[in-house]
Amino acid sequence: MKEIYYVYNNEAIASCIFLAILNKIDMLDIARSCLVLPFLFDDRTVSYLSKNPDTELDNMIKEQSRLFASFNKRYLSLLPVTINSLTLLNTSNQISIGNEIVANVILDFENKILGNRFDRILEVIPIFLSLIEKHSTTQLYKILKVQL
Repeated sequence: MKEIYYVYNNEAIASCIFLAILNKIDMLDIARSCLVLPFLFDDRTVSYLSKNPDTELDNMIKEQSRLFASFNKRYLSLLPVTINSLTLLNTSNQISIGNEIVANVILDFENKILGNRFDRILEVIPIFLSLIEKHSTTQLYKILKVQL
């Protein structure tokens, strides 16, 4: 991938995304956490979710197959960013990583200026969580065709 990809999709915004997700749920499975960034760092996917908040994952994949054609490639490319972000958050005691990832602090992202892109992602996090909560982690990896 291009070098600009890693500037645009970096550990800073990834860390904010993980903290925002952990503000909404009690804990996050480690394997499931690796699916977050390939989903939410894709501007087209975020745009689709903001316009179609009631969509189901299976329907979204069927109707918008182009959004998922490169999902595995994004998954592999963003795995180091995911690991680095979670490591930074763990080292700074923002989260604890055991069998599950748990937030140690609750951060308020309301009225914070973290950029338009983060605002768009923050808006679709509840939609994203509702999409994935209906499936086990194993099912998600199969549905999204992630090759390990």
